[in-house]
Amino acid sequence: MELFVVASGEEFDRIQSQWDALVKKLNPVPLPLTHSWLRSWWDAFSGDMIMEFRCLYKDKVLVGAAPLVRIQERYRGIPVTLLKLAANGHSPYSSIIVDSSLTAAERDEALLALTSVGAKEIGLFFKIGQESDLERFLMDSSKLGHKRIGEKPSIRTPIVNIDQSWQDFYRSRPRSLRKNINNKLNRLKKVGDFCIQHENIVSVDQPILDELVAISAQSWKSAIGNDLKSNQKSHRFLFNLVNAFGKSGSLSAWIARCDGQPIAYELHLVHDDVVYPIRADFDQAFKALSPGSVLEYSALRSLFEEGVYRQYYTCADDYWYLTNWTSNCRKFCSVEVFGDSFKLRALYWLEYRLIPLIKRVIKPEKKKRHSV
Repeated sequence: MELFVVASGEEFDRIQSQWDALVKKLNPVPLPLTHSWLRSWWDAFSGDMIMEFRCLYKDKVLVGAAPLVRIQERYRGIPVTLLKLAANGHSPYSSIIVDSSLTAAERDEALLALTSVGAKEIGLFFKIGQESDLERFLMDSSKLGHKRIGEKPSIRTPIVNIDQSWQDFYRSRPRSLRKNINNKLNRLKKVGDFCIQHENIVSVDQPILDELVAISAQSWKSAIGNDLKSNQKSHRFLFNLVNAFGKSGSLSAWIARCDGQPIAYELHLVHDDVVYPIRADFDQAFKALSPGSVLEYSALRSLFEEGVYRQYYTCADDYWYLTNWTSNCRKFCSVEVFGDSFKLRALYWLEYRLIPLIKRVIKPEKKKRHSV
């Protein structure tokens, strides 16, 4: 097998058909690993990153791919070089792709080539499946270069499988949830002209995009600079996704309006019959009306009633309001692989030996003080 490194967006564009042919061998096809998603992500968030999308070929056929980037960051205040998966908070998850037709020995060889970390860098495999083949390979200390590895928990994403009628599904939900939704719907009937609409987004010049940005600017995210108006990278990513997915008809927005004013939205991207609500915001001034939860209820009901989707993948952590809809969660983690330099050996020892030891010592002491 031969390893090639794609080092620019233009080079990545030239292998689009090969990349997506490999990704389509997975079921379901993972949205965050498609060429269109990664190209949109790179153009929005790359900044000072260096692209290192590793591609492994066997007999001139792409059999393995790892969307990696290299960046200078600080780890516990110490400057380090990170080799990390091309993913961030906007990414539902990430991973590395290896063709399932490879033998076990070839698969190990492929994973080793796709995940190898230099002596002076830390490999950060961010938001990967906690029980995935990749996680098991990385955490195997017998593998070459895996002497200093550590795992940290990430998110638990609730997933709603759309495999029954809406009536049966909704009846199976907790009575407290159904009562809560009914109360919110009744409350909205008293506040004026409230409506929920669904619109496909096919072009960046659609007026609805301005409405999404305006709602986001009035959301709680504006206080931390993560709204679509003030955060230019997030804004650019949204418009990149419209350009990449809009014409396919897979991108749409559910939007709630009160007396004509847009107050909440949920942005959906459908891929391989899986619905990804990739972003949602609501105007803080209308928080008492709970427009976000009513909007989610309406969208979810419609998805069940249409009967053409297999799953609603929430793209979030297991927040209490989402666990009312489902108890089915997918667990993720981040695995760190430390290089062999003295500095990285010391950082590994600090992070995964000394700090856990201190925490174990401090915890009993805190319990003692609370019990006195």
